[in-house]
Amino acid sequence: MEQQKIIKRLELIKNLISLEEEEEIVSQILKLQTLQLSDEVKSIVTHLQAKAFSKAVVAIETFINNRQQVTFYIDPEIEALRFEAKTLEAQLQQLSDEKAELEKLIHEFSVRHNRELGELILKILQYRKEQHRDTPQEEETKKDYEDFYTNYEATKNEEITKLTEDEEKELKEKYRKASKLCHPDVVAEEQKEAAHKIFTELNAAYERSDLIRVSEILEDLLNGKSFKSKSDTVNEKISLQAELERLRNRLNGLTKEIIKIKTSETFEKITSIKDSDEYFTEIKKQLQEQLSQLENGSK
Repeated sequence: MEQQKIIKRLELIKNLISLEEEEEIVSQILKLQTLQLSDEVKSIVTHLQAKAFSKAVVAIETFINNRQQVTFYIDPEIEALRFEAKTLEAQLQQLSDEKAELEKLIHEFSVRHNRELGELILKILQYRKEQHRDTPQEEETKKDYEDFYTNYEATKNEEITKLTEDEEKELKEKYRKASKLCHPDVVAEEQKEAAHKIFTELNAAYERSDLIRVSEILEDLLNGKSFKSKSDTVNEKISLQAELERLRNRLNGLTKEIIKIKTSETFEKITSIKDSDEYFTEIKKQLQEQLSQLENGSK
């Protein structure tokens, strides 16, 4: 399939030469260079970059003619279905990145919340649990304590790396590049398990703002650990149609997940906070007062 793309791109360039569309030729050269090129095609690119268009046209015609006997027919509907699948994959990637951004924001808030307020909240919940022993509220207050304790223990020692504004920008860019290369929703079926493992590690590093680890994962993906998209590996019309349906369903699912996050109480609280330092100082003061009242009431 890559060979067919190269031939079509060269045919387009040849037509652009006849139309004297120099700027568009430059754009097409850049797109051609994203493909795996033989030495023969690289030579054509060299002619084009040197603006030796007559040599380039001859070389293009020779290259295409030599391969006409081995080229095969591709149903244009299959190409259209594959292009549609790629469009949906790109949309899915954008939504996935948006969801990752929202989850990162919530995770960072949760880690800071537990670090600054966790011990106070645990003490308050402990008092409430004791106060409601042998009452109808006993199970509820016990569950509140245990649920918070589990969450607190899981994140109390977690550190979120503090980054500069430039580092934050770099982190986001590298995450998105890496995510695009290993997203398990779009890779070939036989590679999903391996992609999922890398994607999970990538997201965990992103949530921690671990720029070093995200950079390492991206470097690994760029140097050989990348994956093929499923749309590139499917050639049957029925299979591509099924893949389109799967992608549409996944897009709908992701959209609902994002709406759920944005309408959650936690997210609405986070987005309403104007000054985080001021917020945590005020909440800590309120919790300390609440704890004092509980302690005094138990004496």
